[in-house]
Amino acid sequence: MTTAIDIILFDGVDELDAVGPLEVLRGAAAQGADLSVRLVTRAEPLDVTGNHGLRMQADAVYVPGADILLVPGGGWIARAGAGAWAEAERGDWLPLLRAAADAGAVMAGVCTGVMLLARAGVIGDRPATTHQDAKADLEAAGVKVIDQRVVDAGGLVTAGGVTSGIDLGLRLVERLAGREAAVAQARRLEYPWSPEAGAERAGPHGHTITTEPVSGLVTARWGGEIVAESRNALLLRETGLPPVTYFPMDDVRMDLMHRTDHRSTCPFKGEASYWGIEVDWRRAENIAWAYEEPLPDRVDIKGRIAFYLDKLDAFYVSET
Repeated sequence: MTTAIDIILFDGVDELDAVGPLEVLRGAAAQGADLSVRLVTRAEPLDVTGNHGLRMQADAVYVPGADILLVPGGGWIARAGAGAWAEAERGDWLPLLRAAADAGAVMAGVCTGVMLLARAGVIGDRPATTHQDAKADLEAAGVKVIDQRVVDAGGLVTAGGVTSGIDLGLRLVERLAGREAAVAQARRLEYPWSPEAGAERAGPHGHTITTEPVSGLVTARWGGEIVAESRNALLLRETGLPPVTYFPMDDVRMDLMHRTDHRSTCPFKGEASYWGIEVDWRRAENIAWAYEEPLPDRVDIKGRIAFYLDKLDAFYVSET
């Protein structure tokens, strides 16, 4: 399933805040990661002028629906008339950011773009970071500030000043396409990056994962077949993400499934493997995933598999 990532642009944006992650993410997409990355403005015109005079053209006007919304900074510290400070004061982006977060999008902020997220009220009690000269402002907004280049709090990923946006892009690639894909991008960029260095990921305050049994018979259909049916399904709820139903593999038609090469990494669950499905003439890739060797805190989903609901023909729970 393609992950849609929107990077917002506005006049006065720090160019590298936006272009750094763009280079990483589109580079990963060019090498096979299932990512769609756009530059978006709030409204027309699509042309913007960056903090240092670089003229850039967005791909589209922003419309809700991206899986990840990335907010760059620029101009905050100087309280400039164009940039993140001006956008926060104007307020046009703030309700759009809140709505995206409420809809379950992962929110990402680079440099003082994190201050826009704070102003929008989407950080809450999760930890974050920002440019070193804006950390006092972030603390004053009630945010727990972590002194790292990247802070991954699940549904919220933030980066420090300017070049840290490259680290954030690599972190997102690691989450979405696996560590090898991220390392490949760092090597391509000749960027000195280590997955473990300069990142805060473990146990962010405010991020929770819970599981609970699903009451009733859960059925998934695809290609005219019941591909999964179970009375022992498990519902996983995670901060910032929609609920996911995990079936025991014993209750899934694994004879119809085939492994794919796709991998992704979650800092809270581990590395995910993906499966496609084929029935007669119909075929779908990466319709399901599983954490075959989950992290210790998530052994409850070991031996289970989940489906993308929008790829199924039907999914329902019945009492019979």
